[in-house]
Amino acid sequence: MTWKILPLQTSGPLFEGAIRVYADAFAQPPYSDPDRGREVRSRMRDVHGKRQGFQAFAAVEEDGSVVGMIYGYHGVRGQWWHDMVSRKLDRPLAEKWLGDPCELVEVAVLPARQGEGIGAALIDCLLHGRSEATCVLSTRTDSGAHHLYRRLGFEEIIEMSFATGGAMFYVMGKELR
Repeated sequence: MTWKILPLQTSGPLFEGAIRVYADAFAQPPYSDPDRGREVRSRMRDVHGKRQGFQAFAAVEEDGSVVGMIYGYHGVRGQWWHDMVSRKLDRPLAEKWLGDPCELVEVAVLPARQGEGIGAALIDCLLHGRSEATCVLSTRTDSGAHHLYRRLGFEEIIEMSFATGGAMFYVMGKELR
């Protein structure tokens, strides 16, 4: 392993490196959205970074270059993603998975570095010591990310779309205690 995981603040060179990694990863199919980095930058700084339990990390090479990033926070009723998923689940399932969740919001690894264990290490780092009962996330069904999540113990809760006629996503969860 030539990289290490460091805490990620929502400003500075490490943050900008993480945003570049995110933009590179999501410029690839099935997302094919090279402008997504701008959106995640503002969400992290202006919205998500202010939420309870927010944590972010970067996988950084010895030379200081960022090769991966992740962030999440404590999910609560009243947040868009939390409420969208909750409406699709029956009450007992919603309470089990969304009653006390850590929401893994974004994880990205440079395309050339995927498959080296960076994503798994970032997820382990984010989840280490969390107080929540569960970790939940969503990932497109046509991306390969769900294979990684399943290997790490996540299970599929529901398959859904967040927009009429939009891409399908797996909502996945893992019990933390």
